[in-house]
Amino acid sequence: MTKQEINITGKRILLVGATGVLGRVYASELAKVDNVQLMIADTAQTDVLSYAKKLGVVGVEIDVSSEASVIDCLKYVKRQFGGLDSVINNAAVTGEGLLNSGEAFADFEDYPLAVWQKTIDINLTGVFLVAREAGRLIKATSRCGVMINISSIYGVVGPDHRIYEGQPFKSFPGYSASKSGVIGLTKWLATLWGGNIRVNCVTPGGVFNQHNEDFVKAYSNRVPMGRMAEREELVGIVLYLLSNSSSYVTGQNFIIDGGLTTW
Repeated sequence: MTKQEINITGKRILLVGATGVLGRVYASELAKVDNVQLMIADTAQTDVLSYAKKLGVVGVEIDVSSEASVIDCLKYVKRQFGGLDSVINNAAVTGEGLLNSGEAFADFEDYPLAVWQKTIDINLTGVFLVAREAGRLIKATSRCGVMINISSIYGVVGPDHRIYEGQPFKSFPGYSASKSGVIGLTKWLATLWGGNIRVNCVTPGGVFNQHNEDFVKAYSNRVPMGRMAEREELVGIVLYLLSNSSSYVTGQNFIIDGGLTTW
């Protein structure tokens, strides 16, 4: 899509979860759009501040599982931009962030409650907190707001556990449960806010991130297009939903998975 087609010039955008596999490409592409005010947010353990400086945008640290941190972040947005038009709710823990517990990929029958709770706190409660605070600011300062929540195919269908056999990682229960909740919350917010804030969900399939050859082959065999996604292939739908081209779109879940969920 061209800059003219996406038509987000002048928008004030907050991207939460900006340093992950997809967050970085969302940030870098949005930073290229003329006259967009972009703030990127992520945890203090990431390079969000230096990455923001590199892109020439505003950076801020946030812990989405902390109510106080989310409130402070949105106050900072208001001070910097005077208001907010759009928010991308992309923060999530995918497994690597739970590895310090040593139990992120434990068998379900022995799964630790603390790891489950941490996953829910970040992946679902974090989306709720950002949506609540950003929604309040958008309603007060924008004529036509946009909220994009990021889910996963494992919030729509169950994983094929066989593709994780022999891998150092696997799907884990809190991830699927939380990502399913994100879709439900999206629909609830869309009907609540109606035309004031358009709320949609983007649900990616597997995105290649230096996975080993065995996993790539096993995963790709489950996909009609026969491959994993490249991270750049998830940008178009985000730009579309931010733009006026999607002015009559709300409450929808856009599944970008190479056809995996159509089997």
